[in-house]
Amino acid sequence: MRIKNITIKNYRLLRSVSVDLEDDITLVVGKNNSGKTSFFEVLRMLLSDESKLTFEDFSQTCYVDFKKAYSSFEASLIAANDEDKEEAETQMQETIPKIELYIEIDYDKVDDSLIELSEFITDLDINRNDACILVSYESINSLGLFKAYHSRKDVNLSLMKHLQENVETFYRNKCFAFDITTGKKREIEGSYKNKIRKLVSFEEIKALRILDDKKGDRNNTLALGFAKYYHQRDKTTDDVENLERSLKDIGDTLKGKYKDILKNILEDLKRFGGQTPIIIPDIIIDSVFDSEAVIKNNIRYYYKQDEIDLPESYNGLGYSNLIYMILEFASFIEKYKNAKEEKISEFLVVMIEEPEAHMHPQMQQVFISQIKGLLDKAKLSTIFTQLIITSHSSHIISEAGIDLEKGFNRIRYFTKELNEVIVKDFNHLNIKNEKKTFRFLKQYLNLHKSDLFFADKVIMVEGVTERLLMPQMISKVAPSLQSEYITILEVGGAYTHKFKEILDFINIKTLLITDLDSVNAVTSVACAVNILDLTLVTSNETLKQWLPQKTLISELISCPEEAKIHNELVRVAFQISELKHVYYPRSFEEAFINKNRDFIFSEKSVTEDGKTAVKSIKNEFSLFRSKSLTDLRAAISYDLAPDESKVKTNFAFDIMSFQEDIYGPWEVPFYIKEGLEWLAGICLVHYEVTVKE
Repeated sequence: MRIKNITIKNYRLLRSVSVDLEDDITLVVGKNNSGKTSFFEVLRMLLSDESKLTFEDFSQTCYVDFKKAYSSFEASLIAANDEDKEEAETQMQETIPKIELYIEIDYDKVDDSLIELSEFITDLDINRNDACILVSYESINSLGLFKAYHSRKDVNLSLMKHLQENVETFYRNKCFAFDITTGKKREIEGSYKNKIRKLVSFEEIKALRILDDKKGDRNNTLALGFAKYYHQRDKTTDDVENLERSLKDIGDTLKGKYKDILKNILEDLKRFGGQTPIIIPDIIIDSVFDSEAVIKNNIRYYYKQDEIDLPESYNGLGYSNLIYMILEFASFIEKYKNAKEEKISEFLVVMIEEPEAHMHPQMQQVFISQIKGLLDKAKLSTIFTQLIITSHSSHIISEAGIDLEKGFNRIRYFTKELNEVIVKDFNHLNIKNEKKTFRFLKQYLNLHKSDLFFADKVIMVEGVTERLLMPQMISKVAPSLQSEYITILEVGGAYTHKFKEILDFINIKTLLITDLDSVNAVTSVACAVNILDLTLVTSNETLKQWLPQKTLISELISCPEEAKIHNELVRVAFQISELKHVYYPRSFEEAFINKNRDFIFSEKSVTEDGKTAVKSIKNEFSLFRSKSLTDLRAAISYDLAPDESKVKTNFAFDIMSFQEDIYGPWEVPFYIKEGLEWLAGICLVHYEVTVKE
């Protein structure tokens, strides 16, 4: 028995989301404010006894429906006859919003006990093995709710304000057995929460975010975790019975000693009441050692060191958090396993919210591997357990969300479109040449993190030079991007196209910055771009296979703007001519030199320590330091550009450390400027170049 799907309607940002759950781990990811926390929160609100819903929990898109429902109520007041009145009231009941939680369950007719599930089964068709629980926060008296507003004393009170103050009076939680095929439902009588708990236990683990760096704040973290684990484990083992017996013997011994020590004060208390109307009752001293209290309050936990063991409070928050959450998960398994007299529930669902708090990347990976181990152990003990994790961590995605067997299928990507949360289920991601492409993505995302799942926008660059310089280039031409979370991925023109399907799927705005990579059509040897040679081709797979799907250099340099853009979300930027003169570079380094050559190959009067001297700016770059200004000015940019990886990296570092405050600013090549402005949403004036035969 397992949960197949959870669907939520009208809760906060979750207007209508549907999440299929995996048999083992389902990973809910997405950038901030994309509804991940709300997904757990609605389960807590509707299934636990501790929380209750308020008007603020309704999706803001429901406000229109509340107004429509009130309009139907007003129509019922002025209806000409009973039939029109009834129709208007029916329309009101159908329109007034509800917050709904659907839990779809699959079961095995042979292996699963259906005793607890039977009340939620709506169809006895032998070909079906599903049931659905619907928990709805809905109006129990819509007429009363709107009548109260209609007869309000304060005519300036808005409908929304009235609802905010009165919804809790007129709304209740209800539970139904729901048929997903027909849409019919049957209300569950009695305490539906207890009935759901007997079917499935929802357990929650929260990272200890209340902790800070003060030692005292985490003095009892391990104590709490171990005490909870002890409480849930089997109490009938010899080890536990021996512990309980030892504690009882200690208690009996201390009882007599306490009595001797406190004998005098007890006698004084008796005499105090002798001559007064106040009578002090006899006080008896006892000593009780509760094993859980001992584990929680009396045992001190240390981290083993070479010579001196350190108290718990001397270790970082990450360690405390890691151990605490693993103990919590283990406690849930023990609780389920040791409930011998009456089975707690048919299966477990454990929800872990953002476990990466306070943990560095390697520790996050350790956490996931430990959780996987406990999950496998639970299944071996026939304890069917599903795990749902929400996370902002690219390392947790790499460890748990990208599996060589399951691919990306564990990932549920939450994203906002038009102020509404959309869930992207990676089971529906189709990739051409799936095995080969997935193998590359698995290795790449492990190596370079999985930040694209949390970014506002993505920039994919050709090489290390562009990656190192991108923050500076953004600050120069598109500073508004600095306030957004931009992930910069160094991929290379030969591999960028492998991200096509995944970028389309998660629907994230992406800029591809790549090179023309002109080569001789016959020999495939790199060469300078010659606009008169119409046989030159590109060796860049991204340009050939993705955008703009052209091979001839002549076609690429005359490519219109619309051919560079895919679905208004992905744009490619490759070398184009600067406005000053027609020249087409084939690489970033060549484009940078061409854009800044008048500046780099000039001299500047510089004052240092009260002395003024004329300096050649070229000497700030190791690439040009040994060459004369005359030779540099005479050479074309193609011949000056570095072609070795190490030289390119050194060139990038020279640009990064260039003293702009002394010599003046360098400029961003036009093709990158154009691409960054597109990514930032800056309106551009484009120009096209046509190559004639």
